[in-house]
Amino acid sequence: MGDYEPQHAVEIVKGFILCGIVNLEEILYLKPDALFPLERLPAWVWRDGYRGEVVYYPIDDYGILPDDVLDLLVDAIVTRLKAGKRVGLFCVGGHGRTGYVAACVLHMLGQKRPIAFLHDKYSEKAVETVEQENAIKRFQERHPVVPKSRKSTVKEITQKNS
Repeated sequence: MGDYEPQHAVEIVKGFILCGIVNLEEILYLKPDALFPLERLPAWVWRDGYRGEVVYYPIDDYGILPDDVLDLLVDAIVTRLKAGKRVGLFCVGGHGRTGYVAACVLHMLGQKRPIAFLHDKYSEKAVETVEQENAIKRFQERHPVVPKSRKSTVKEITQKNS
């Protein structure tokens, strides 16, 4: 977790909730339809009444996924968000791995500067390594943003889910 506190839950765009695992109860309070743990999921979530979907994509601390696996993960999250589902994404601290995946999701939602957006709206600590930054750049190159007329943007998703 580094020498800082885990990130509190933040709904970064409508329906897309990020945090560190210590603050998982905060995500559950926001009633997600799907949880995307990047490290582990404690079994107490079932005792506390969670009955949504769990989609597990483990990533080593400070690490990244193979490009093809990252594409699958981002597509799974974006598909749910566009369907009006609420998604919780988290790792241990809620910074590096969470920020890395969230930046790719935000890119697909039309955010032009997803890392800067995360630093402004979520945490300055989002995306912790050069390797994660480079993986985000590769992702953006593989998935150029489609013009608004053909793809929902962050703003459109926010309006749709209001």
